[in-house]
Amino acid sequence: RHRRDGAAGISCLQDVFFGVRCAVASFPLAIPIVRSVLDWLGCISASRSSVDRALARGDCVGIFPGGIAEMVRTDAAGERLVLLRRKGFVRAALQHGVPIVPVYVFGQSLAVGHVGLPGWAQRLSRLLRTGMVLPYGRFGLPVPRKVPLVYAIGSPIACPRTGSPTGEQIDSVHATVVAAVRELFDFYKGVFGWEDRVLTVE
Repeated sequence: RHRRDGAAGISCLQDVFFGVRCAVASFPLAIPIVRSVLDWLGCISASRSSVDRALARGDCVGIFPGGIAEMVRTDAAGERLVLLRRKGFVRAALQHGVPIVPVYVFGQSLAVGHVGLPGWAQRLSRLLRTGMVLPYGRFGLPVPRKVPLVYAIGSPIACPRTGSPTGEQIDSVHATVVAAVRELFDFYKGVFGWEDRVLTVE
């Protein structure tokens, strides 16, 4: 699906994935006005307990495994995912017996850039569990650039319900997810005009 107004955020995810509860950092949910907006959009905390409750209710949850680390590494020079050591979402899927649907969003890295921050700021971001970034886009303002966003959606990856999944089970499903994301990127990058662009998975 294509979206051409450059809105790179949760609102467009809700348009594409209607009814999905997007998991977001806990810190913004502590700010009253921001919390009201995020609640209206159907967002939940990305904490393990919150995601577990949502899955137990039968909700579909949208998770960004790369989190803050991926946010501060994103730039227009290349495509980069922080995924190789992010396995908590796989554990949750196996415990609740829900499939994982891999998604890659083309154009997200071009919509908004950010000023590089020193290492201490990144450490503080992790401590506060929120992304401390200085974004810029159109006209140098924190407004997304007008670029198309292309959502590539893969086939569901089955996760048989397992009360206490073993490390081997988690690693097996996780490897399938990583391979699926790479395949989505390689298969659809030509549609976005990125035939020569390379995806780095860290």
